[in-house]
Amino acid sequence: MSPKKTIRTCVLYSRISLATEESVSIRRQVEAGEAYASARGWKVVGTFVDEGVSATHNKPETRKGWSALLAAPERYDAVIVWKVDRLARRVIDFLNANEAVKARSAGIVAVEDPIDMTTAQGEAFAIMLAVFGQMEAAAIRDRVTAARNYLLRNGRHAGGVLPYGYRAVPNPNGAGLVIAHDPERILYVREMVRRTLDGNTIYSTLQWLQETGAPTPKSSKSGWIYSTVDRLMRHPLLAGMIPHNPGNTSSHERGDDVVRDRDGLPVVDESLAVLPVGQWRAMQARLATTPDGGRKQPHAMRRQTSGVLSGLMWCADPSHEEPQRMYRGTLGSKDRPRAAYYCKHCHQAISGVEDLILDAFLNRMGDQLRMTAVEEVVEGGTVQLREASVRLAELGTEIVNASTDRAAEIVAEMTRLKEIQDEARDQPAEVRYAPVADVRTFREDWESAESDEQRRAIVGEALDRVLIRRGGRGAKSEAARMARLTFEWMPAGQLEPDDDAAAAAWAGYSPGTRRAIV
Repeated sequence: MSPKKTIRTCVLYSRISLATEESVSIRRQVEAGEAYASARGWKVVGTFVDEGVSATHNKPETRKGWSALLAAPERYDAVIVWKVDRLARRVIDFLNANEAVKARSAGIVAVEDPIDMTTAQGEAFAIMLAVFGQMEAAAIRDRVTAARNYLLRNGRHAGGVLPYGYRAVPNPNGAGLVIAHDPERILYVREMVRRTLDGNTIYSTLQWLQETGAPTPKSSKSGWIYSTVDRLMRHPLLAGMIPHNPGNTSSHERGDDVVRDRDGLPVVDESLAVLPVGQWRAMQARLATTPDGGRKQPHAMRRQTSGVLSGLMWCADPSHEEPQRMYRGTLGSKDRPRAAYYCKHCHQAISGVEDLILDAFLNRMGDQLRMTAVEEVVEGGTVQLREASVRLAELGTEIVNASTDRAAEIVAEMTRLKEIQDEARDQPAEVRYAPVADVRTFREDWESAESDEQRRAIVGEALDRVLIRRGGRGAKSEAARMARLTFEWMPAGQLEPDDDAAAAAWAGYSPGTRRAIV
């Protein structure tokens, strides 16, 4: 039996994860340590604290309080903790902490656990307690995870912050809560999605929310900000897919995975979706490729003058083998700027034609229905094929660093997904076109547009480009300027009805209501 070391001096160490844990508060831990030392005649030469620090996610050596304890200039014979779990919840962390204390010729003593690591027997017993503590923590974690999985797979709300436009309501079919649309805010979410699908930037949508006075998120104290809109447009709940971990992790990021069925495919709740999964994934791809994540408006839209024709003006000077794009500049004073377009290659320029071109656009297309505004509905096995491919790619990345047991699970899941792909390929895909809920003319949409981005999208559906030729010297009249322009209009699109009456019949359009009959 090893002789018991004589202890004369000691330091106290206290740790807590949440300040609301009154049963293990810092004050109580320190008082218990002081009483323990006083009863044994030990002198306390220092007190070190880590408050708001998790022992599960933070090793002792990464904590400020524990690091200060090990670096303290005072000599001490023992480190008093309230319980072993105040120091570490994993065996390896406990052993490393013990070695660091032993390097200072000291030992760990616990008030509530009957251990004294200043002896060999006490050290062995402490290690056994740490092993059981880790097993208990793992069991608790598994129970919490299992409970969460059960709730999610049964359509219940498992806690965590819900995105804007959604709320938790009493479960109409039993106990607990379920996720549902927030009737007032979901209307704004639908419009935000529509704007994003139409090509508007996140920044533009942010401005729209501010201008319309949309209700701000309940958790926001500073109103609408860019990151809030961007995060919402990327949330899988918009497609009816429920995140497996809707709350925040220690890194303040939501987990990427969503609730899946036994085959590994996402479980989709159609009642929560505001757009199909395929459209949502296309929107994510578009957001991922937008410069600066869509934070800034397009360069043309940030100018003082209108950017409605940006990208549509092309130089047709004979010196070019093919027409060259013309770029927008500004002429005139700061108070009265006007748009001018110039060619970087031959330096041809033209100004004062924007109103002429837009008048020509409205005269030709104003009373035509916007037949390009259709929603594509994909049926058959296409959706399953696409989702299986996405999941296979995710699993392929995960298997590289997976443990042996997890790798076996991944292989089994990948095998099921390959079978699903084979079955999906045998299901013929059907694509049909349906009119949008609100069918309007080009002029109606033009008059209701609120930004240059929206107007540019409307013009671009009908006008492919305008070719600019050089004019005669001094030819500045309206007729002279129009003579320099050649309009190239877009084809009719996928649907080519004989006339407006046939188009209206196809769309179920009623001029009196401006609504489609669906």
